Amino acid sequence: MNAIIKVVVWVVIVVIAIVGIRWLNNTYTLSEMQEAITNNQLYVLTGYAALISVRGVLFIPTMPLIMVMASVVESWLFFSVTLTASCCSAYVVCLAVDYLDMQNKLNVLPDTSVKRAQNWVNSMGVAAVAGWAFFPLVFTEIIVYLARLSGLTKKQLIASVAIGEGLLIGLLTSLTEWVSGLVQY
Repeated sequence: MNAIIKVVVWVVIVVIAIVGIRWLNNTYTLSEMQEAITNNQLYVLTGYAALISVRGVLFIPTMPLIMVMASVVESWLFFSVTLTASCCSAYVVCLAVDYLDMQNKLNVLPDTSVKRAQNWVNSMGVAAVAGWAFFPLVFTEIIVYLARLSGLTKKQLIASVAIGEGLLIGLLTSLTEWVSGLVQY
């Protein structure tokens, strides 16, 4: 019964987050969202940081939101908040893996691609997680789940996510500033 309640709560949170993001996207234009972010920066940044911090357990695609925030918020502030929240997300994933005892559940599975991926993580370690975290088209949290199940420590995971996501966020910030500079002229 306890597991059913956990799943129901998770599904409700995911549905609320996805519906909320879709509603924002369908209700407001990009310029209206940028103006709202500028006018309510503290509140928006707080909500943004909270959403990024839990995206790992919700598997919510946040790249569009990250791009909008990068176009409005000061570069150093955007980088700091996004990197901190991304590391928090990795930590929350580690806690979820430990709390839900996913290792025992994974051991029941036959030899699958998940176990091959675990072997890859075991052989590459921190470099595998950092490289995966840098690639923007996949969820970083997937590799964090696998790496935690493979035995990487929380410190190793958070450091590798900080390296990979830090490089990605820095690149996104630079690209956004460059494109914004082109549009203004």
